Amino acid sequence: MNAQHTRELSHYLRHYNGLSPRAAAASPAIQDLDFDGMTLKTSNGTTYSVPFSPPLTSWAEARPRVIAMDETAREALGLSNIYINEYAMQQGFDWAPFFGVIFYYFCAVGLPWLEPGSVPWEVLKVVFPGGPEWFRWVVKAIFWPVIGIHVTEAFLLDRWRLQKHSVARWSRVWWMWEITIFCEGLTSWKRFDRLVAEKKAEKEDKKN
Repeated sequence: MNAQHTRELSHYLRHYNGLSPRAAAASPAIQDLDFDGMTLKTSNGTTYSVPFSPPLTSWAEARPRVIAMDETAREALGLSNIYINEYAMQQGFDWAPFFGVIFYYFCAVGLPWLEPGSVPWEVLKVVFPGGPEWFRWVVKAIFWPVIGIHVTEAFLLDRWRLQKHSVARWSRVWWMWEITIFCEGLTSWKRFDRLVAEKKAEKEDKKN
């Protein structure tokens, strides 16, 4: 069970022993197993007892019991049984808001170089309604609202989606989703939900 079920062991440590997600993810392994419970050991050498309540009466009860305990732990922790360990690239219309927000960030960073007589200044006089002065005002006016909205979206995606589907915080996949939503917004949510739906369908197909 150790090699293939570290995620379940992590759930036990979080729910039954009160460990943080980070501490519980420290390569937990079963050190001992008897009718009264399990002894789990993390990579730092600390051991934890997870009791069976009631105790087992035979080894035939072990598998269904640990499965039931994992379900109980996941429900208490607000975790789904659909695990996401990958990033889904943008498709079609997803690219529009992504490049749109990136372009806005580029414009905001470039404001100090937007000066009368510069090439961007002359271009904006022709293509932007109100000219470069109005462009500068608009970019400044919406800067903090844009940052606030995207920081909030990144926070909520982590709380409501990534943690629920066991995306390890600070992992490569976590960073890819967080950076993308900061640059893209709503379409990231839809793409993540679509990926979850695909994983759920695959899981259902395996049952049939």
